Amino acid sequence: MATMLEKATWLMERLHYPVTMRQLQEEWKYDSLNDYPGRTFDRKTFDNWRNYINAYFGVEVEMSDFAGRRTTYCLKSGPGTGNIRKWLINTVSIQNTLRENLGIRDRILLEDIPSSGETLKTVLDAIRQNRLIRFDYNDYWEEPADITMQPYFVKLFRQHWKVIGPLEGGGTESIRSYALDADRMLNLKILERKFNYPGNFSPEEFMADVVGTATFPAKDVKPKDVIILVWEKYNFYLKHTPLHRSQRILHDCPEDGYTIFGYRLHATEDFYQEICRYGNYMEVLYPNDVREEMLKIIQGMGAEYDGTSRKACSRAVPDVAELLGK
Repeated sequence: MATMLEKATWLMERLHYPVTMRQLQEEWKYDSLNDYPGRTFDRKTFDNWRNYINAYFGVEVEMSDFAGRRTTYCLKSGPGTGNIRKWLINTVSIQNTLRENLGIRDRILLEDIPSSGETLKTVLDAIRQNRLIRFDYNDYWEEPADITMQPYFVKLFRQHWKVIGPLEGGGTESIRSYALDADRMLNLKILERKFNYPGNFSPEEFMADVVGTATFPAKDVKPKDVIILVWEKYNFYLKHTPLHRSQRILHDCPEDGYTIFGYRLHATEDFYQEICRYGNYMEVLYPNDVREEMLKIIQGMGAEYDGTSRKACSRAVPDVAELLGK
């Protein structure tokens, strides 16, 4: 039986544009979510769905063009007003779609993501209560550490949830990010001690000048103007899926198949990893220090492929024939 959340999401998907009650009722009759095919909903049920949408998603359904049966309904504020609202609606919408297509589930391939469900719930509970959290953290690049922090907010990036906030007793200058992956964050506990969440702090503004979840708390360091040349076909991709919110087109040359994009951001590790994803289809033109850092990364990759790094190992790296058991 369809849940109220699924029914409310179904209704919102159809209220992006004005639609009449009769149109909604006719569409519902034989929808896969309808537990009674051929029957439709009444005015009371419709009002219950509207109230649920308002309470759960913070979106109002408004009436317009009052004309009896021709009265239309639509969302007063689109679901894209806030990122979390848009993400939540899209997630439930996809769940509805998958539920409707269980008969072909062997032909629907999903991406594996790190397990973080229970950890995320615990962290969000701490955020809601403004309580400190403590956990053992296994960093891939540093020694394991015992962390006590003030969880300010969470962010999702590349299928990984991160909790971001200052260390215990610290201010914004000590803000760090930690992955909620089950193999990295261990023994998570909510402490009784509370912290004061600053009223003038905005997570969105704090992360506005970075790509991903790398933090850049130093207030005296300003974001840089970065210019990147992107070759066809990835320039088309970036036009529809910007690398960063500050992205703008500085020059477009379809004749030669490239576009030059401008950005205003901090060149963090996540930024360089994003650039590397596009390989030789992307070139940093400006500023020189960012361009030089990219050259170092590229040269380091060259050293890997010509065997320089392997030669420096104290123990010989097995050759491919040995690894394949030949």
